[in-house]
Formats: sequence, structure tokens, C-alpha cells
Amino acid sequence: MSLARGAARGVAWNFATVLAERSFGFLILGLLLRVIPASVVGLIAIASAISDLARVVANSGAAEQVQASPGDKTVEAGAFWSQFLASLLFMAALYVAAPYLARLYHEPVLTMVLRVMGLNVVMTCFLLVPSARLASQFRFKALGLMSLGSTIIGGLVALPFAYAGHGVLAMMYQRMAGVGFYAIGASIVARWVPGRPPSFAVLRESFRFSLPLMEATFVDYIAVTGYVMLVGLRMPVAALGEFRIAQRLAEVLQEIAFMPARKVFMPVFVAVRDDKDRRFETTKQMLDVLSFAIFFVCAVCGAAAKPIVLLMFGARWHAAVPVFAIITLMAPAVALYSVINPLLTAAGRTRLVSIYAWANVATIAAAAWFASPYGLLALAWALAGRGVTAVILFVFAMRQGLERPAGPILRLLVLPTIALAASRLVAYLVLRALPGLELIPQLLVAVGVSAGAFAGIALIMAPQRIAEMILRLRQALLGVQPV
Repeated sequence: MSLARGAARGVAWNFATVLAERSFGFLILGLLLRVIPASVVGLIAIASAISDLARVVANSGAAEQVQASPGDKTVEAGAFWSQFLASLLFMAALYVAAPYLARLYHEPVLTMVLRVMGLNVVMTCFLLVPSARLASQFRFKALGLMSLGSTIIGGLVALPFAYAGHGVLAMMYQRMAGVGFYAIGASIVARWVPGRPPSFAVLRESFRFSLPLMEATFVDYIAVTGYVMLVGLRMPVAALGEFRIAQRLAEVLQEIAFMPARKVFMPVFVAVRDDKDRRFETTKQMLDVLSFAIFFVCAVCGAAAKPIVLLMFGARWHAAVPVFAIITLMAPAVALYSVINPLLTAAGRTRLVSIYAWANVATIAAAAWFASPYGLLALAWALAGRGVTAVILFVFAMRQGLERPAGPILRLLVLPTIALAASRLVAYLVLRALPGLELIPQLLVAVGVSAGAFAGIALIMAPQRIAEMILRLRQALLGVQPV
């Protein structure tokens, strides 16, 4: 199977399963939020941000090591055991720090929540290596189905607790059940069990590879989700719950429109890392398609923010509507910046990954910290506005990762940006001219007008580019020719 066909089919399977997973996930979330108050959502947002930070940092580097050296059992053993030891340390630190963090946020129940959710830090170790092995083999169908299964299992576990009045327990057990299912399923499908601990030299080399990525993951997590820890110190927990719902919706936009492709970035970049011309052309073609996908989704969902939020979660979440509409504008910058990590990692330039990650998170943290006291809308606009910084970092990192000027890559974003802005404006004006619509008609009008405007602008301004993009996708999916 050619690289293009493997990547394209991987993206297609990822997209299908992510769409199914997120659809079911939001069905569950919609049911949960009709009985769980905003204050509980805010509490869980803080606990999740802290525990997930420990989880993703402790386990960073294992998957990248396995994908960068496919089939090397020594590397697999070093990756697992190094991250397992790190996870135990992080779980212990979280257990000790839990009561102090609870006092910091003035939420006593946070102690129990953090200690229980700390188990996810260690449980995640058991899915990293088998998942990376499957990704290296382009077995994204299996990965996607297991991810879907983990969402279903977690949702089915959570619902009875939520409707019995145990909202905190429901949201904790949802996460733990999902991680446990995924870890067991991935290990079975990949036929993987932890091997014997390797030599100290192997562990040392594994840590040497992982440490820059752990550092980069720390700051990337803060940039994407973890900054809610700062927000939680600056606004009431109920307001944080409303912000978290809008933020989560924006994250899902990226997962649907961009994450299916992001999962194939690492194996693709590894495959072309020794051929500069092919690496540049492959990156350009992937981003050409993906920029249209993420900008289109953000245009449509931002235009239809009100009916989406209220139909899914109910009228009591009305405060999240304008926040969601605004922060969809930052989703393209965040999604495109996420290309940097696999591009530079595949090239072996992990120190640059860390440098750019720190620069990115510094602007996110500053925007969140200084804007939070002024309310949800000020926070949303501050976060959307700092997206310009992410684009600047994206350009410099692309230049270093591709070893040539990034101008051709940056120019790809001009048309999707114009189409995004114009389609949002057109949809807004049409809805203003049609007052009194019920939520479902509002949804249909907003989606139809914004989607039509986006597609129309793209076809009018660049018909040849759109035709070539469609042709490349068709060739890749059908295996007509390689990239």
C-alpha cells in the first residue's frame, strides 16, 4: 500500500470513528448536563485539567518512540517501562498534592476526586505502546473502533450515577471506565503484553528521548485545555463550568475536523523525513486539504453556535453560546500549530518542539490570566485574539521543520480564512433578518447559509485548486497513484 493511500484511508477511518464517537459522546454529555449543575462541571473541569496534565506528561514520548522505530522490541520495552515509572511518580505526587490543591481552589471535595482520577495516570501506560504499534501499521480502523467503544462504555457507566444524583462520581467513573476499556482492547488487538524491564541503559535512552516531549506536552496541554486551571483561580466555579462546555465543544471541532489526520502525521513524516522535497510536498498537500476542513467546520459551527449549544444541553447553558461562537475562531490556529510536534519530532528535533511549545503556552496563559476576571466574553476574545501568535510560531517552526521557506504553506491559509470570515458574517446577517425562528429552523438556516457561503467563495476564488484537491483525495483513497 502506498504512503498516500495508507494515510488517506487512515484519515478516512479516523474521521468516521471520531465522528461516531463524538456524536455518541455528546449525546451522553447532553443527557448528563441536564441533571448536573454548572458548579459540578466546573469542579470536574479543574480536577480533569490537573489529573490529565499529570497523565499526558507522564506518558509523553512512549508512543512517539515506538512510531519512530517501528518493530523494535527493545524500544517498545524501554518506552513502556520508562513511562510506567514516570506515571507512578506522577500519581504519587498527585495523591500528596490533592488536599493542598483543594484548599487553593476552595473545593474540599477536590481532594477525593484528584486521588481517584490519579489512577488514570498509570492506566494510560497500558494503552500507549499497543496503540503506537497499531498506528505504525496504519491500523486506524482498529484504533478508531476501540476509541468508540471506550466512549460508549464510559457513557453507559456514567448515566446511572448522574440520574441518581451523584454527578461528581458519574463524571469520574466515565473517564476511568473509558481508559480501562481502551487499554485492554488495544493490548489484545496488538497482541502486546508488557515485557521484562530492560537494562538501565535502555531506560536512560528512553527517558532521554521522552523528556523533551514530556516538557512539550506539558506546555501544549496548558495551551489547549489546561489553562482552565488558571481560569479557575480567577472566576467562580459555576462560570468556569459554562466556559468549559464552550471550550469542550471547540476541542471537539478540532477532533472531528483535524484529529483524524493528525493521528497519521507521525508515521507519514517518519516515512518522508529523509527526502526534503517529498516531505515538503506531502506537508503542503495534507495541509491544503486539512486547512479547508478545519476552517469549514469552524465557520459552520460558529455560525450555528446558539442552536447547537441550546439543543444539546438546554436553555440553562445559554451563557456558553457567545463563548463558543468566539473561541471557534481560535480553533484553526490551535489545530494548525499541532502539526509542529510530529513534524519536528520525526526529524529528530525534539528540543525545538519544546521551545515552540513554551512560546505558545506563554501567550495562552497570559491571555487567560489577565482576561478571566473580566468575564466569559473578555476571556473568549482574548484567547481568540492571541491566535495570531500561534500563526507566527507556526510559520517559523514550519521553516525549520521543512528546511525551506514556509511562505507557500502560509499562503494556503489565505483563502480558507477569507471564506471563514465571510460565511460567518453572511450567516449572522441572515439570522438577524429572520427573528423569531425556533432552534431547529435556526440550526438549519445557519448551517445551510454558512456552508453554502464558504463553499461558494472557495469555488469562485479558486476553482482549479478545489478540483485538484478533490482529485488528490480520490487518487489517494482509491490507490490510483502515490503522492
